[in-house]
Amino acid sequence: MKRIVPIILLLLLAFFLLSAIKINFGQPKTGLSQYYLNHGVADTGALNIVTAIYLDYRAYDTLGEATVFFAAALGVFMLLRKPGEGEKD
Repeated sequence: MKRIVPIILLLLLAFFLLSAIKINFGQPKTGLSQYYLNHGVADTGALNIVTAIYLDYRAYDTLGEATVFFAAALGVFMLLRKPGEGEKD
């Protein structure tokens, strides 16, 4: 009995993972990507659509990602510095 429960759980997990992969994998859920392609240059003035999406349409996401990256880098710096470094006697 102790061996059957993990096997059943693994089979259920495999079923759910395979069904998640099978459902419209790789197909866009909305027409937003087509909008970006059709209106990106006119809306943003950027000839590179990746740059237009990254810096204009998704600017707040980019700002949030940069803030998280800065906080993580600052945390690593604080953890790796030597005790008393930078203090004046």
